[in-house]
Amino acid sequence: MPQKLQTAQQKLKEFFKKCEDKHLSLERIIAAALASLMFSYIYALIGNGDFSSYQEYYLNINFGMFFTVALLSLGVLIVATYLSKCRYIIPWALIAGTAAVSVLIAANYPSSEIIPATSYYSDTEAWVAANISYVFFAVGIGVFDFIVVKWLVKDDKLGLSGITIDRRITLITACALFVIATVVFGYFTSLKYRSFNNHAFDFGIFAQMYERMAVSGAPETTLERSYLMSHFGVHFSPIFYLFLPGYWIFRSPIYLFYLQAAAVAAGVFAVYLIAGKLGLSGKMTLALELIYIFYPCLLNGTFYDFHENKFLTTIILFLFYFIVSKKTALTFVFSLLLLMVKEDAAIYLICIALFVMIYRKEVLKGVGMLAMALVYFVVANKVVASVGTEGVMMDRLSDYFLNGEKTYGSVLKTIFYDLGYVIKQMFKADKLPFVLWMFAPVLFAPFMTKKVSALILLLPILPINIMQSWIYQSDVDFQYTYGVAAMIFMSLVFVVLDLKTDRKRLVVMTSVILCMVMVTALVYPKLKHNDALYQSAKKTYSEETVEKMEELCASVPADASVTASSSVSPHLYRVKHLYIIMHTYDSLREEGIKNGLAVGTDTDYYVLDTRYDTTELKTQMADNYLLQDSAGFIEVYKRR
Repeated sequence: MPQKLQTAQQKLKEFFKKCEDKHLSLERIIAAALASLMFSYIYALIGNGDFSSYQEYYLNINFGMFFTVALLSLGVLIVATYLSKCRYIIPWALIAGTAAVSVLIAANYPSSEIIPATSYYSDTEAWVAANISYVFFAVGIGVFDFIVVKWLVKDDKLGLSGITIDRRITLITACALFVIATVVFGYFTSLKYRSFNNHAFDFGIFAQMYERMAVSGAPETTLERSYLMSHFGVHFSPIFYLFLPGYWIFRSPIYLFYLQAAAVAAGVFAVYLIAGKLGLSGKMTLALELIYIFYPCLLNGTFYDFHENKFLTTIILFLFYFIVSKKTALTFVFSLLLLMVKEDAAIYLICIALFVMIYRKEVLKGVGMLAMALVYFVVANKVVASVGTEGVMMDRLSDYFLNGEKTYGSVLKTIFYDLGYVIKQMFKADKLPFVLWMFAPVLFAPFMTKKVSALILLLPILPINIMQSWIYQSDVDFQYTYGVAAMIFMSLVFVVLDLKTDRKRLVVMTSVILCMVMVTALVYPKLKHNDALYQSAKKTYSEETVEKMEELCASVPADASVTASSSVSPHLYRVKHLYIIMHTYDSLREEGIKNGLAVGTDTDYYVLDTRYDTTELKTQMADNYLLQDSAGFIEVYKRR
């Protein structure tokens, strides 16, 4: 070999050795190049606002600036690393760039495809199809994130071992996350109400119910079944009374939106306490708080009106805190609070009781909780059956009825005698997106447990979601994810306790990013949609007109009987006898007719939303009703 070539090779080796000494190995230079590319994507995603067409997006990109940003970023990273001899600069740049690009992509592409052009009510199939495509889209982003994080956790490239976070910082973080989530989600979910886009189902019901609770102490509503009845005849939820004092203070349906957001966000405090009791580090506590607040199947559901289910998550997490703290009295207090949410909340407590008995070996406590759950379940179902006319909603398990027998016993017989049929009903293609939304954000970590008994916590997803024939039970945009989400989260916590350091960091770090990505794909379109509804209302009718519409609804006497458009009914929450046009439960109006009220044809007032076609109805009303007042798209008719 010529002397010059040998010399060149030697100098090249020395150069690479010098680079490695300054933490600029070939592997890290590639990582720096990838991080720089991420920064270019950030520039492109922020600088090119129209994502509705990839063709337009392509035409809008300034390729010169794109590559300039990449080259400048690469140069800065290499020079900074070379001069400082710090091996953490490139890895942190890579993780920050990757996370930012992932979230930006998740925010922009889904929202540009369907929102705010349609709403759930105007195009249900489009929303469902969008959520199915979004979950695969988000998982695809997550695969790339997983590969990046896997490289970073090997040999502790981020230097996490040398980072300590004080518990006070994690508490401050929990407080900040709680306040931000409550304010942001309370505000944006209330915009549908402010723009008259909430409906009787499922917000007008609870708005009227809380007003009746404040007036009479009873959870009465006419909207739910077209006659004056107790909501407890549909669902037994005495937990509502716990929040009645707050309603007395604010006395507005808007209170319910902020209450709901706060109820979900408050779980972050339970996470903080649980992590501390289990001896997890400040870093891990902070990561778990972020996973909780960004978990896609929690705050996302607050956009669908108001429901008692939203209280489940926080109560279950605090219940676990008292279990691991071995505070028996408070364990049973929170067991009772859990049961008070809804009659089927007993399913969660039964599984938690079995977990306490089998996993934690606290048999006596577990037996007490199990007995409590079973007794309460029987009592709650009897209350619903005695107060209402339909009993509990057994029709949602109609796929498991035998010979017309609509009972829990019939369902249990089907499950026991025909396991093949049950498996066939549960494992369907349309259930896969739901499973991905629930488990992919935490990398299916609950199934990594070394103890089979820990899987008991995952059992509620079967009867609550997977077995149900009611399609919304397995749709993360609705209210049926909250109890199961708490159980999945606690499963994650117990698994993390047993994982070795590298795998623990891989699971937790990837989960943080995936939760941020997936919640963005779900929530950001809804934020834009609700804001668009509100801005459109203000632009079209002015703030003064919107205020006038509210005043017009408030002017309708509370003791009158009123038939209203569904979209107006939440604003007539003060009215005791309130009904909606085209009600689903027409057959149940007989109760109202018996009391001398021909519902829908003989009410004192009609309050119409003219954004919907009311021509035929007005023709029918012409002889008996006179237009009393109007504002914006609201018209109030009084019987002659």
